[in-house]
Amino acid sequence: MDFLSYSLFWKGLLSAVLIAISTAIIGVFLMVKRLAMLGAGLSHAAFGGVAIAIVLGIEPLTFTLIYTILVSFLLQFIVDKRRLPADTVVALLFSLGVAVAVILLSMTDNLGTGLFSYLFGSMLTATEVELLLSLSVCIATLLFVLINYRSLLLLSFNEEIARLRGVRIGLLNYALVAIASANIVLSIKAVGLILSASLLSIPPMTAFMLAQSFLQSLILSISFSLTSIALGILMSFLFDLPPGASAVSVMAVFFALVGLFKLTGKRFSKAS
Repeated sequence: MDFLSYSLFWKGLLSAVLIAISTAIIGVFLMVKRLAMLGAGLSHAAFGGVAIAIVLGIEPLTFTLIYTILVSFLLQFIVDKRRLPADTVVALLFSLGVAVAVILLSMTDNLGTGLFSYLFGSMLTATEVELLLSLSVCIATLLFVLINYRSLLLLSFNEEIARLRGVRIGLLNYALVAIASANIVLSIKAVGLILSASLLSIPPMTAFMLAQSFLQSLILSISFSLTSIALGILMSFLFDLPPGASAVSVMAVFFALVGLFKLTGKRFSKAS
């Protein structure tokens, strides 16, 4: 258990907890707005940012954070001005992000373990910069939701009613995709590009199956996310498994168990 004495472990653990909280919260709003695939699209767009940072030899996480937020603004602009479906634009970003990354990375031999950590995640290793970014994004997410809670509810369920109530739809949409982008970039660092969208989708989906209110869905989403992170880390030390993949696997198990419970409960109630 010597790892408990390493400051690097505690920084990584705290960073993972902060990411779990913020992604679980923002993921609920994305699910209600039917933007579940936004996480996958932005994560692959972020891969292009990681590739650019590696090629230029600059700090990847901060650069990718800014790059992905700008890409999300472009996505929202196209959706607003061209009236294209959001999933169509997300699919474009998904493909373009990977294409840009592959082209740029093929031009350099300076890949190293840094790229590997972004592809597959390194949940329990975090620098001070990464921990501060995780803390900043978590606080920003919490403040954004607390300040705009009622407006976000209206925006998520019915934009027309929100507009009639005087909600600034455009500004709120841009802020929402920016917050989502920041969470995506940090989740890439935690669980990797391949699994990052899972943090924003699986806990909220599981919560929606049990929640009786929107606020309850937020609380349950956070609970499922934190529990999965804790169990994933425990599994990684007990069985020598990657912590990010282990945490996402636990999330999937929770989703399956809750789904089975709901299905069994319905059949039992019909039978009785």
